[in-house]
Order: sequence, then C-alpha cells, then structure tokens
Amino acid sequence: MKRNDSERRNAGDEGYLLLEVLLALAILSIVVVMIFQIVQTTLRITSDINFLETQQQKVDGICELLRRNFVAMPQTALFQTRKRANSFELIFRDAPFSFSWSGNWAEYGTVVIASKPQADGRIALSVLQQPKDASRKIVDAQSEWEGTWVTLLGDIDQLGWRFFDPQSGKWLPEWSDAGTKPSLIEITLKLAGRSHQERAVFRWPVAQISS
Repeated sequence: MKRNDSERRNAGDEGYLLLEVLLALAILSIVVVMIFQIVQTTLRITSDINFLETQQQKVDGICELLRRNFVAMPQTALFQTRKRANSFELIFRDAPFSFSWSGNWAEYGTVVIASKPQADGRIALSVLQQPKDASRKIVDAQSEWEGTWVTLLGDIDQLGWRFFDPQSGKWLPEWSDAGTKPSLIEITLKLAGRSHQERAVFRWPVAQISS
C-alpha cells in the first residue's frame, strides 16, 4: 500500500517537472522571439538611418557643386533654358567645364544641365560639357545634344527649377533671354525613398550681356 502511494507521488512529481519544463521552454521561446524582433527592428532602423544619411550627403554634395559653379561662373557666360520632350535644360555658353569634382576648368564651351528620364520613370540630374559652341543652332532647331551625359544625381522623383528676375522682382519657371541673367537660381528636388522635398537657392552675380 505504501509502495503504491510512493509510486503515485513519484509519477505526480514527474508530471509537475514535465509541465515546468514545457512552461520554461514556452517562456524561453517568447523571449527569443522578442529579442529577435528587437534586433530586427534595430537593424532596420539603422539601415534606414544610414540610407537617409547617404541620400542627404548626395543632396548636400550636388548643392555644393552647383553653388560653387554658379558663384564662379564668368560674367561673360550666356545662359538660357530649354524644354525638350521630358527634359528641362539649363544651357551655359562660354562657360568653364567645372561641373565635376576634378577641378579641371581649363576647357570652355557649352555646358548643359538637364533632367534626363530614367528607365524606371525617375529622373537623373545630368551634365553635358561640349567643347564646340553649337548651342544656338541646337536650341533653335530643337535638336538633340551630341556628346556623353554624366549623371550628377540619380533616382529623383521630383525636380524643379526657378529663376529670379531682378528687374521684375519675380520668380520665373524658365529663362529665355540669353542677354540677361537671373540673380538667383532655385532648385527643388525629392529623392526616391524620402518623404520631404529639398530646396536650395544659389546666388549668381547679375551682368547684362549683349547676345
């Protein structure tokens, strides 16, 4: 009789131990899942922060490149804009080839900054530096530029330009008079993956130039 009672107690103890082990495993599984989710969320947030920092560095870099070129542009340079198909172009004549990080400004000619459509539907801000000055004929004939386009900044969802006319005191969406220059040039852009729009304004010393 006593042996049967002892056997029942041992069986009960084994049942409690099994239940405790199962409960401990369940708690451990929950803790592991929570830790995994925390690590995964942290990695995703870190990746997003790195992506945004990289995108901001690209925007800051292109703005600095444009700023230094507009400020250093010769007073004798001629400027106008042109719309062609899905592209908007800023055309500089008698301008140095300074739209690169190399700093080699020895050559002069026609410099074109344009918004070029990408295959995925986004926009690439690109530059063309052409030694020969055939810009007037190309603009008048609405022809395509010859030469190699270099991408300054890609994966742009939105890109816009405005030009401040010091005579009228108004911002203009285009600049057709090559005999004058805007005193300020504004660029607005929104990169893919970013929710807000970037805006930068560049000063350009005004000079009246006869074309």
